[in-house]
Formats: sequence, structure tokens, C-alpha cells
Amino acid sequence: MRSRMRLVGWNLSVLLPCLFAAGVCLAADKIEPSVAPEMLEHTRHFEKKVYKIGDNVYSAVGYSLGNAVMVVGKDGVILVDVTTTKEDGAAAWAALRQYTDKPVKAVVYTHFHPDHWGGVKAFVSEEDVKAGKVEIISHATLLDNVVRQGGLVGPILSMRTAYSFGAALPQEDLEGTHDGIGPKVNLGLCTFIAPTKTFQDELDVTIAGVKMHMLYVPSEAPDEIVVYLPKEKILLSAEVIQGPTLPNIHTLRGTKFRDPLQWYRSIDRLRAFKAENMVPSHGQPVYGAEKVEEVLRMTRDGIQFVHDQTIRHMNKGMTPDELAETVAFPQYLAEYKPYLREYYGTVKHTTRQVYSGYLGWFAGDPVDLDPTPPVEKAKRTVELMGGRNKVLAAAKKAFQKGDNQWAAELCTLLVRVNKEDQEARGVKAAAYRKMGYASINSNWRNWYLMAAMELEGKIVPMQLLSTMSKNWVTPDIMAQWPASRLIHGMTVRLKAEDTLDTRVTAGFKFPDTGEACGLEIRRSVAQFHDELPGKTDFTLIIPKRYFLAVAFGKATLEDGLAKGIVKIEGNPELVGLFFASFDSPAYPIRLTLR
Repeated sequence: MRSRMRLVGWNLSVLLPCLFAAGVCLAADKIEPSVAPEMLEHTRHFEKKVYKIGDNVYSAVGYSLGNAVMVVGKDGVILVDVTTTKEDGAAAWAALRQYTDKPVKAVVYTHFHPDHWGGVKAFVSEEDVKAGKVEIISHATLLDNVVRQGGLVGPILSMRTAYSFGAALPQEDLEGTHDGIGPKVNLGLCTFIAPTKTFQDELDVTIAGVKMHMLYVPSEAPDEIVVYLPKEKILLSAEVIQGPTLPNIHTLRGTKFRDPLQWYRSIDRLRAFKAENMVPSHGQPVYGAEKVEEVLRMTRDGIQFVHDQTIRHMNKGMTPDELAETVAFPQYLAEYKPYLREYYGTVKHTTRQVYSGYLGWFAGDPVDLDPTPPVEKAKRTVELMGGRNKVLAAAKKAFQKGDNQWAAELCTLLVRVNKEDQEARGVKAAAYRKMGYASINSNWRNWYLMAAMELEGKIVPMQLLSTMSKNWVTPDIMAQWPASRLIHGMTVRLKAEDTLDTRVTAGFKFPDTGEACGLEIRRSVAQFHDELPGKTDFTLIIPKRYFLAVAFGKATLEDGLAKGIVKIEGNPELVGLFFASFDSPAYPIRLTLR
């Protein structure tokens, strides 16, 4: 029963052995770590410093990927975003506390990404929030987005996030670099306190004597809000202005479609404030009304340019790859430092997102409808090219000439044919290192270098996934989710192939939260019921706090039953069958070696 219960429980600490042999090409050993000069220059933008804006606003930059912004009022302070982790938050809060010791009256989460709320418990306690001493304010959809991000697609998003931020890179590859919108991400404890006050479109409030106008402006996130201080004429712009870089209109780690049309229209709403100073959630403040307008105008024009020119060429029949080679900034946009430089987003990967957002994955040639499987296609292609040795020789020649992309593409064919081809893996890794060290874009650099490590056998997928999950999907965060959402998340892990003849309806009662729901397995589909079904085969009565303890491997169902903490109504023999019908979320994910 114990192993079955761990299937239900997001127990990501179980490490699986590396399933591929380590192999490092000698060519890779000769490549010295380096940083593109422009990236090194841009890294200095994120040096640790507290900036004062006007008389009462302070922004702690460089302490975390996201800034912590403090607004000082008559008898307290308001925090707008609170860094990524508790450790980052403690450092930022210590720096901000040099300017005032007034108590925190409110925290504003500008959107659902963890770098804006993960450090909250370094600033305020859950007890003070529950007692009404501190308000947590956000858009009405934030909690749902937090749950979806960490629940439904948590495992794959965790792994892709690790690649985007270079989570496993050695120190020698991190020196002098940044993560595009802030300093390198430090792994630490991510905390969360659910919002106590939410709104849909606009909210006018006065807290600690400070008048604030909050406005919903979907852009980088679907729940993005900004805060405008009318008296001070200061705009806290969240990530509508993502930071000192071309915005990530599409993020390589994966996200729902970010609508560029909606984004630049939201920027136009910010321009209407005619703010005298602007404080983004990433990077340094922007001082002066003229400069604020310039940054807003140039950013929205850059976004509109990519959107409109991509649509223009889509309407001529261009495919995503053709668009990536065709659409490019004119010089005046490409050289607008730092706000349109490709430190975080790029035009190339944005064009593909615009295409898929409007038309989906299909580019129009039916050859893509039911293609030859990738491994079989690679085998046939290598055979036509004269065999493995000729392809590898061509790849090495391309690498020696500096044609690293072609070298990587050729080696990809060989690795797909034989994942244990260490020589091909080594050449591909070396090509990726060359491309990574030359890139000014943090995402591209990190993906290249992380992929190289995977090819060299230096990444154990389960170790990396476990590390990311321990920091980003913590019991502290999940404790804030409705218990029903934890059960609902199981639907996407059903082993459909094993449950074609299964019919089991389970009920769940959480006495400490008063919630009840059900999950019905019905011939390869798991239907969630937001109320307890009228008829169940068994009902598990378990406190939410204990359910989470089981989920994270800190308790077992057997112990809970023995101690009377957990009860089962109905047929206990079906409990094991039910939970064994779901995949474990602890599954080794590979992104490059495939």
C-alpha cells in the first residue's frame, strides 16, 4: 500500500538511476567558458542596489530575479511584488528596512509567476494575514493560474524552467551572466500566501494614507496588474514593461499564448497615465516623464512590429521557419538599448509563437499530418547520406569550420538512431557550447549549455526535476491550493491504457477545510466531480494537511489509518487499485537526448 500511495502523491524526491552512459567529447573539453561581451555589460544592470523614486517609493534591484518594490505611507508600507524565494526576500527586505521600520499593511502580487510572490514569507507572516493585519491583493484569476502552473503541467514546466534558467550549470558557466530580466536565479524556498482581496478590472484603494489605482492589463501574464500612484505620478508597471530587454512574447519554457496585440494595447493604457517615473518589476527604474513615454512607446512599437510583420507574411503563405528568417527589426528598433535588445526574448522565437497562436501547429503541407516517426526518419536519412561514419565526418567538418548549427543538426540524426553514440553526442554538445557562449540571450545560452550537459551525461533528469520541485512546488505553496484542485490534477495522470475496463468512483472528504469532491475512473477517462458523488465505491476521509504530508513522502496512508487520522468508508480493497491507476509525477524527462 505504501508504494501505491506514493503514486498519488507528487513524491518527487525519489531518484532514478541515470539511464544513459556518460560520454564527453574531447572537443568539448577544449572549449573554455566565456561570456559574450554585450551580455557581460548587461549583467551590470542588475547590481544590488535600492533605488529611491520620488519621496516614498523604493525598488530593491538585483537581490532576486524580480524586484521588491516598497511604497511608504503614513503608518505603514505597501509591498508590490516580493521576490522569488524566502532567502532572496530576506536579503531584499533587510536592504529596504534601512529606509523605514513601519509595519507592512499590504502586499500586491502583480501576477502569478513565482518570482513575484515566492519570497512573501520573508516580508509578512501568514498569521498576520489571517488576523487581518496585512492584505494580499491580486487579480481575481491569480490563484487559479498558480494552481494550473504548478499542478497540471508542473513536471514538464519544472524541467523546462530548469533549462531556461540554467539550473544545473557549473559556476564557471554562470560567472558574469544574468537571466535576461534580472540576476541569475538562486534556488531556495518558494513560499506563498493566498490573496485576501481580488478584483477584475480596476481597483481604487487607500492604504496607509497612500492612494493607489490598480489596473488589469493582460500582457506578459493573463492576470497582470499595475499600480499607479496618482499623487506621486509614479507607475509601478509590473511586467507590462518586462525589464531592460526585448520582452519574452513567447517563453521557451512554455506558456499559453501571449497575445502581442493585447500586450501593446495594454502598454497604450499605461501611456495614458503620463507618469513622471516608472518602476518595473524587473530592472532599474525609469526616471522622468519624457523617458517613461519613450520606453513605453518604443516597447509597444517593437511588439507591434513583430506581430504585424509576422501576420503580413503569414498572409503570403510563409511557414514558421520562413517567418523566423524573414521578420527582423529595422535598425532603430534592433539597437534600442536595453529595452529591445534580445537579452531575454528574440524576434525569431516570437514569430513562431504568433503563427501557432493564430493558426496552430500545422503549416499547411499535408506531409506533416502523419509524418514518418523521428527515429525511423533519422535512420533512413542517415542511410541515404552514406551511413553513420560519413554523417559524423561531415558533422566534425562543419564544427571545425564554425558551422555549429549544421554540425548539431547532423549529429541529431545520429543520436536519434542510437542514443548511445557517444561521439555524435560529444560533437553535438561541443557545437551547443560554442553557440551558447556566443549568445547574448540568456534563454538561448542556458538551453544550449544545459542541452550540452544532458548530451554529456552530466544531468540526471530525476535529480534535476527533484531539485526544481523541492524549491518551486513546495508543501507551503500547495497548502494554499483548494484541496479539490489537488484531486482534479490527478485526471491528467490516468493510465488510460490500463483502465479500459475499470469503473471505480472515489470520494474525498477533507474535514479540516470542509471540502468534498470525487474522482470517477470510467473506461480510460477520469472524471472529476466538484461535489461528493451520490454513490461511491469508497470515500477517503483525510485532513488536507495529512494528504499533503503523504503526497510529499512525509507520512503514509497506513500510519494515518492506524492512528485514526485517516478513515475509509466503503470498499477498502479498491483503494489500492484506484491509486495504482495513475502515473507517478516523478518521471525522468529528457529534452535533448531523444
